[in-house]
Amino acid sequence: MKNDKGFSLVELIVVIAIMAILVGVLAPQLIKYIEKSKVSSDLQTLDTIYQAVVYASNDPDVVLEPASQAEIDKLLGPTKLEDIDTDTLFGKEILDSLDWQDLDRSTYKEYISSSHDDAQMEIYVQYKGGFMNPLAMWATYTDITGKKEYTANTGSVWTDIGNCICIQ
Repeated sequence: MKNDKGFSLVELIVVIAIMAILVGVLAPQLIKYIEKSKVSSDLQTLDTIYQAVVYASNDPDVVLEPASQAEIDKLLGPTKLEDIDTDTLFGKEILDSLDWQDLDRSTYKEYISSSHDDAQMEIYVQYKGGFMNPLAMWATYTDITGKKEYTANTGSVWTDIGNCICIQ
């Protein structure tokens, strides 16, 4: 009576071949879902910043301070998030809402994970009018499709945002 234990070489090769085929088919799908989750996370980050800016710009104490009003008026054109003066009530209110130390790129770069050029990625905000959705906000060098295609969108105006991750 033969008591062979284990697998034959042929059985091992068949199992390895099946696993290689499965990895080859599933890996691209997994990568696509990972990119989509990064984009979703970045949209939530932008929405949090958006809500902080809207909240701060509607605070009666902020509106009455001349320096803060000047900062709010800057938002009529595309303004980098880091260019908002954090020494004003407007800037301090944004920082308090976000629970951040500053609005520099090094701070918000930690929260944006789908950028395809971290060194140049910036967040812009611009007042576009209206009551329901008064601001447009976008992160340059990102791609909302998750494909990381080249989308510089360096902040000319909110109507030319393109495929970058944005709230408009």
